[in-house]
Amino acid sequence: MATIQSPAEITTLLERLTGQKIAALQVLGINSLKTFSPPPEALVGEAVTAVGVLDRTISIDTASHVISFDLQRTGRVVPLENAEAYTPVAGVNRPTVRLLMADGSGLDLSEPARTKRITVRIAARSA
Repeated sequence: MATIQSPAEITTLLERLTGQKIAALQVLGINSLKTFSPPPEALVGEAVTAVGVLDRTISIDTASHVISFDLQRTGRVVPLENAEAYTPVAGVNRPTVRLLMADGSGLDLSEPARTKRITVRIAARSA
């Protein structure tokens, strides 16, 4: 079993996102997306302005939105150097969330159990 990532470890993995443009946010855990408006497609083309971690909750800010991911107890951040849209592959566990960046990098939020507990919330910034 993998060790739990500390907030400092997660922050280090997220820092490289700052300044990058979002290409896609795939929420693959059927119950993970907890908001419906705005949809994940609204994030495409937005640049990440800040990242943060508080306990096991990640926040990714853009000029127009705030994205929050609650990793719960066992969620992990897995950096991807050459990220592509997720497609099912036999024998490979599906991540709960995949964030794709315009430069071809990305990250998976994954968890070891079949029950997906990581949650995703997207909020529009007030004008």
